[in-house]
Amino acid sequence: KQISEKALRYDLTVPFARFVVQNRNEITFPFKRYQMQNVWRADRPQKGRYREFFQCDADVIGTDSLFCEVELVQLYDDVFSKLKIPNVDICINNRKVLSGMIELMGASELFDTVVIILDKLSTIGLDKVKEELLQKGVKPESLLILDAFLKTKNVGDLDSLLLRSEIGKKGLGELQFVMDNIARLELGYTNLVFDITLARGLDYYTGCILEVKANDVQIGSIGGGGRYDNLTANFGLNDVSGAGISFGIDRIYL
Repeated sequence: KQISEKALRYDLTVPFARFVVQNRNEITFPFKRYQMQNVWRADRPQKGRYREFFQCDADVIGTDSLFCEVELVQLYDDVFSKLKIPNVDICINNRKVLSGMIELMGASELFDTVVIILDKLSTIGLDKVKEELLQKGVKPESLLILDAFLKTKNVGDLDSLLLRSEIGKKGLGELQFVMDNIARLELGYTNLVFDITLARGLDYYTGCILEVKANDVQIGSIGGGGRYDNLTANFGLNDVSGAGISFGIDRIYL
């Protein structure tokens, strides 16, 4: 019991937020950094999933400009181009869109639970996801709303679904901004793909979320990240927005 109360560094983003707060008078905002270091998770070891692994993070903090997300997508594109890993999709969604969907399902008080279950969709399938949602208290009629969202293939399909959700409409606007600008700037090597099923279970994400998949390999995601609006609040500095991505170096190597 004494051992289980202690934890090793499980990611690089939270320590980064602490660093920013501690050095807020010395650094210039928006502040950018990349960091490559080993981290630990209490996982069951298997191919591509280790208890100790390397992560490479790139973050921008101190601005809520959506051009950060645009730049981070370009960074992914540039790196995977140089690594010559083919057929890579950068999947994108927005936590506010998910908030809107869950609000319309009448399950806002279960937001974190619903997101964590949705995050399992690719591994356990839709039927099991629905089963778990019902067990956690989501009403059967709410699953019809979920079905309508899961059928969307393009960002434009969300317009009519989110008419009655202000937070959902805000998230849709953010999504469209990032996708429109990437379309205008054009990616050279990867594809930016809207994916309504993308949830990312970490609860500090507040806006656009990203996940990278190499379609020629069955190994799960090889990168991920998103916008976090108030991560520094954990260390006493409120209202500092940031966005960041990470590369799963071990999985990329595999």
